Amino acid sequence: MKRYDRICALLFLAIAVAAMVLSSYMPMGRTSKPGPGFLPFWVGVILALLSIFLLVESGFRKGPAESVKFLAGEGRWPNVIWTAGSLLGYGFLIEVLGFVISTLILLLFLFRYIGNQKWWIACTGTSLVTLAAFLIFKVGLKVQLPRGFF
Repeated sequence: MKRYDRICALLFLAIAVAAMVLSSYMPMGRTSKPGPGFLPFWVGVILALLSIFLLVESGFRKGPAESVKFLAGEGRWPNVIWTAGSLLGYGFLIEVLGFVISTLILLLFLFRYIGNQKWWIACTGTSLVTLAAFLIFKVGLKVQLPRGFF
């Protein structure tokens, strides 16, 4: 596992360096008025730091790392497919139904059927997360959200 971590760290480090070099050809701007190269450059810096951290951490790790069973042998692929499909459907329905209703439907599906939560937890969590997202985007950030047919 250490070998795979090192390979991934080096690959992402190369991607980070390429992002920093290529974004340096675009105007950077300032923090108060960022240019088109500002975000890619700093994302490259963060990715490079995380890659270096992974490279150093994999060098200090003793013995094999614990294998994490994410999808293998657990029959979890249908959940991944249902989640991807629900997000795709959310992207199409958000313009038709609006932000609030489509977000409620998506989160209720994810909480109840993918997360296997009880109904009261799913409904409460769905309501709270949708309300929080609405307040953050609409009230706090003043983003115009899709209204739908309502």
